[in-house]
Amino acid sequence: MKNCVLHILAILLLLTSCASNNSEKETVSEVKKDSVLTVKRRTSEPIETMILCESTFNRELSGNGKVVAKRSAEMRFSSSEQIAHIWVRNGDKVRKGEKLAQLDLFALERSLAQAKDNFEQSKLDLQDVLIGRGYSLDAQASAPADEVELAKVKSGYNKALIAYELAENNLRKATLVAPFDGVIANLKSKENNQSSNDVFCMVIDDKNPEVEFSVLESELSLVKRGYPVYIQPFVNSTSEALIGSVSEINPIVENNGMVKVKAQVKNNGTLLQGMNVNILLRQPMEQALVIPKSAVVMRSGKTVVFTRVNGKAQWNYVLITAENSDSCVVAPRSKEYEGLSVGDSVIVSGNLNLAHETVLND
Repeated sequence: MKNCVLHILAILLLLTSCASNNSEKETVSEVKKDSVLTVKRRTSEPIETMILCESTFNRELSGNGKVVAKRSAEMRFSSSEQIAHIWVRNGDKVRKGEKLAQLDLFALERSLAQAKDNFEQSKLDLQDVLIGRGYSLDAQASAPADEVELAKVKSGYNKALIAYELAENNLRKATLVAPFDGVIANLKSKENNQSSNDVFCMVIDDKNPEVEFSVLESELSLVKRGYPVYIQPFVNSTSEALIGSVSEINPIVENNGMVKVKAQVKNNGTLLQGMNVNILLRQPMEQALVIPKSAVVMRSGKTVVFTRVNGKAQWNYVLITAENSDSCVVAPRSKEYEGLSVGDSVIVSGNLNLAHETVLND
């Protein structure tokens, strides 16, 4: 009687196990592929496929660079006076010719007036010297050049002229104006303080900055003037990359085997002087079998790409011959090599949990 009860319990457990397997909608069979045990199952995860064809592959060169202004100017006062007005602040946009700051003009205007008066007096002294040497006033222009030059020295005309020009220049430079369109930077001075020979501020042309970066000597073939450069700031890595172009290649290999390169880019307002950026150069190469990196998975330590064949997943060992940030090149199928061929339906997503001959949903 006890044996009968045990037999009945064993049968019930077997039936329960079969029902559980049927509810999972999986059929298990052993399939040998290069001595690797795989499981045939039906997948419920959606997949995406692409029809493989030859396309252009972009070889990439990436690195780090720094933003530098193509034009910048250090603004200084030429004389030491009290700063009367400052009309700008750091970060202000300015136009060419716009006033930035101005010194107290009283002393400078008086110096100019005195220099002008001395210059006018030297003109009269010059005439007196020429008359004393036998030349009339209206004959000054026709007097010999050496006689006129000697008269200028004796009358102090040359010294007075130089002093007048310097005073005029000092007054003109007492007002700083922007030499070109740009942005104000490094402004530290304040009104009612004495000016000095130090830099008052900088005007930076931030519309079309350059990005400086270095490439290895062996990678120089990937860089040519005019090649596009994709620029991505570190601080805003999620935004769309700016596109510039190589503008300058320094024809010197430095001691560390690097070559300096510059790329010009149009600023969209995110690039600042000295900012660190990522750079990416792409060089189109020959036609090849190009697939996205998402299509490649690892199985038993080997590189595999799944293709769709008769409603099932077929795995294929592949050889990657080149790759960039988002795609790679696979060697074509041959007698000695499994690989892929033009026209294959390559699974590019939903392939992480696939096995050989997994039944795919339509």
